[in-house]
Amino acid sequence: MARDKERACRTCHLITRKNICPQCKTHTLSEKYDGICIILDPKNSELAKNMSITVAGKYALRVR
Repeated sequence: MARDKERACRTCHLITRKNICPQCKTHTLSEKYDGICIILDPKNSELAKNMSITVAGKYALRVR
């Protein structure tokens, strides 16, 4: 059985296996991204603040 590829949203950088971003509801997803950042506690994370992330999840650092 083929596994769905992970894609990164070009808007919010969330990484998902779906065809639509569950966070911002856009269809602009890319299979080409660099770096992964997992945010567990966005309220207390300096990186999350710098990336404007408010929801915990797996994010791409750069999306092409």
